[in-house]
Amino acid sequence: MKPTRDDVIKANISLHTQLANVYKDTEPHYRTENRVRVENILSSLSRRHDQGSLLDVGCGMGFIIDIAKNHFSKITGIDVTQAMLDRVDPSPGFGEVTVRIAEIENMPFAENEFDIVTAYAVIHHLHSLEPAFREIYRVLKPGGSFYTDTDPNFYFWDAMRQLPDGGFYSGFVTREIDAVKHKDKELEEQFGVPVDVLNVAEILKHDGGGFKAEELERMLKLIGFSQVEVCYEWFIGEARVIHSDDTRHCACEIRKVLNEMLPLTKHLFKYLRIMACK
Repeated sequence: MKPTRDDVIKANISLHTQLANVYKDTEPHYRTENRVRVENILSSLSRRHDQGSLLDVGCGMGFIIDIAKNHFSKITGIDVTQAMLDRVDPSPGFGEVTVRIAEIENMPFAENEFDIVTAYAVIHHLHSLEPAFREIYRVLKPGGSFYTDTDPNFYFWDAMRQLPDGGFYSGFVTREIDAVKHKDKELEEQFGVPVDVLNVAEILKHDGGGFKAEELERMLKLIGFSQVEVCYEWFIGEARVIHSDDTRHCACEIRKVLNEMLPLTKHLFKYLRIMACK
């Protein structure tokens, strides 16, 4: 039987409660090179919207909030897991910060309330996309921006799943295969998270294999977003390129060439980023 929305929410609460103490140490988006990338994006959005209000849905322990508080006048975060919210730093920067328990599909906010809505590494934790996207559209002001990031690219996942276990691969390809095929077992062994809990909490990744950029773009436009751009992010091996003194300067050029060769290269990017305007 397919899990219900309540099942997915309960699994996410269980998963993130268990991982709250180690989350920052295990999630790659806290690495410096990614924080710099995200700060550049949020800084650009802040300038576009005159340092207005930002809502971060599925805020976790405040990855986006910690960056956004230096760029926006008002920051609000929602999440379903109290253990994560308890670890958000509420101290203000440029703007005030508030957080609360709430579900993305049923948010306690008025229509047209926020200039920006962000959902960082969140949408693969949902039961279904359309209700969440419609609710995000509702709370955005006309002309407001919706930004998501670091959700799984279907074409990369599909490519990894088709590679047989035990083949002769380079180290970083082997790590990516393990991350796609065996992450649930790794979390169970390291942190005691039951396999079923992770698979239900990330049902759109584990059952659906992630997202297709063209399908996300189509759905968001049907909901009413006037401009939608879905970009491919983090080519396989990019971290290795960035962290090597010999190749660090090549990362931007490699990314540029791979993007110029799309759609032939779409299976080489791990994640998707959405930028949409109401």
